[in-house]
Amino acid sequence: MKIAHVLPALTKGGGERVVVELANQAVRAAHQVTVIAAWPVDAELLRDALHPAVRVWYISNSMGSRVGRYLCMLPWLWRNRSWLVEQDVLHCHLTYGAIFGTAMGILRRVSGARQPVVVETYHAVGMPIPPLQRWLHARLAARRDALALMAEDDYWRAFLADRPGLLSKIIPNGISISCRDVAAPTARRAYRRELGIPDDCRFVVGTVGMLRPERQTWRYLPIFAEMALALGPEVHFVIAGGGTELDRVRSLVIEHGLAGQVHLPGLVLDPCLPLSIMDLYITLNVGATTGVAALEAASSGVPVLAIQMLPGYRPGTDDWIWSSTDLQDLGRRAVELLRSPTDRQTLTDRQTAHVRAQHTTEAMACAYNQLYQAAIDRSQKPNATDRLPQRKS
Repeated sequence: MKIAHVLPALTKGGGERVVVELANQAVRAAHQVTVIAAWPVDAELLRDALHPAVRVWYISNSMGSRVGRYLCMLPWLWRNRSWLVEQDVLHCHLTYGAIFGTAMGILRRVSGARQPVVVETYHAVGMPIPPLQRWLHARLAARRDALALMAEDDYWRAFLADRPGLLSKIIPNGISISCRDVAAPTARRAYRRELGIPDDCRFVVGTVGMLRPERQTWRYLPIFAEMALALGPEVHFVIAGGGTELDRVRSLVIEHGLAGQVHLPGLVLDPCLPLSIMDLYITLNVGATTGVAALEAASSGVPVLAIQMLPGYRPGTDDWIWSSTDLQDLGRRAVELLRSPTDRQTLTDRQTAHVRAQHTTEAMACAYNQLYQAAIDRSQKPNATDRLPQRKS
């Protein structure tokens, strides 16, 4: 199978890392894989994590202006139209990929080609994005040959219910269970000291992710403040990641009286080291679904609690991560867990086993291959309207 993934850039982020995991797994399964990125960035951010057999094409040589990025797309697509229609699958990610997929769909109809099938993964389910932007995303997604959602919320549940003919599937994120090498004690001590965490600090609580507005990093600070009130200087906090919200987070740390207790190392190329010093990881959940970094935390033996992004959501008995929309309640739950080594270890064992059984790259890639094949089969039968049964997360 010839598969092309389209995304803005190979930067750090959950959606981008899913692309890398899928591309690498597809190459190992003997598929031909190309990643089409709008512009190049430092290869250390993510490109170096790609298998050498994955070909990378750039639409532009530089990031350029927001409008310029999209203006470069159409002439590139036209110049490469013969190659594009030879692909079996065009897999679109994030807004840039969605626009590219729409343009490809138009080109395919004009040319009379049946391929590539256009598949989109929508990575922003449950995220607080502007309504107009979400409406645009939905309008574009409705015209796909197949749509994958990494989770489901009320908006997208209604969207799918209104479009029973749309081939769709819920496919949770997956990770490679290989890294998670435990850093040596000397490396962990050195990293703690580099961040400014005292040697006598008993607990480190943290999170890893891009500091973007839709990630609402401000939500972590009330949780940390609640924990600091109960545990005092025994606990320190790490928010690892770079992005446009970094300066705002620094200000919020001061506002919550946590200066010197919250550490902001900025962008991390490899999450293994910050994870290795954490006793508890806090993440964002959409329902029962979590992000890539939280999967890595659980896989490496760090227990995870979550901020729940769906209003009114109540944790189910099958939720493998406890979550709450009440930030103070989450802070109190975190304190209880830190004070109980037995409960913490029990949770760690259960969550690690869950990730290694349910959230591997292999499981994710298998689900996508089934979706690809279903879309390809349907493209040969234009009148088919059966929809894939959704996989529960």
